[in-house]
Amino acid sequence: VKQPIYVLPQAIVFDMDGTLIDSERLQLQCFMEMTEKYGYEARDEIYLQCIGATGAVARNILVDAYGPQFPLQEVLTDWRERYEELLASGALQLKEGARLMLETATSQGIPCALATQTRRVLTEKKLQLTGVLDYFDALVTGDDVQRGKPDPEHYMVAAAKLGAEPEACWALEDSENGVRSALSAGCVVYQIPDLVPVSATYTNLGQTILNSLVEVAEILEIAIAATIVSRE
Repeated sequence: VKQPIYVLPQAIVFDMDGTLIDSERLQLQCFMEMTEKYGYEARDEIYLQCIGATGAVARNILVDAYGPQFPLQEVLTDWRERYEELLASGALQLKEGARLMLETATSQGIPCALATQTRRVLTEKKLQLTGVLDYFDALVTGDDVQRGKPDPEHYMVAAAKLGAEPEACWALEDSENGVRSALSAGCVVYQIPDLVPVSATYTNLGQTILNSLVEVAEILEIAIAATIVSRE
């Protein structure tokens, strides 16, 4: 596992679901409820395969798992409605250290972007509900790219929007597809696993694996202090 790099980034790019916002548990709840509603066995390992995947890939995972007779459209429609109910109830929360990380970055004038496969309307809604929309200088959503993660397009576009070189950007991710996307773009990658632990196959891709965004904020604070000392 790569050690942290204590060099101040030009910019920081956040993944949203499972990294910035604790939304994957809500989605898992919806998946379990909806599969049972339609008479299918709710198996969390099936949903976990969908984390970090594009919508098309996730749909294929569901059909492969439950068979061609699986009522995909009905399940997805009810799933979305249930998810909207949970959002409206105030169930959506930030991940530990998310606000600290954003505040630390913005206090130093480090621009922040979001790189998510979620559609723009829902992305903005989630950021508004959790009170962090105004921290971001750029949003790169599923509507803004041709290719989803693990393709590097999300991170290449985010860096360009912030006027930064990808190699000088920190990327914060939870999923393997997200990590691959950011590494392919050339970013310095910090992985904070969420529901899916890092498999042995993916521990040596070149990312630094941490337990929470609090730890990333601590690394950023050390980099800030080192920069201040070097200027004196």
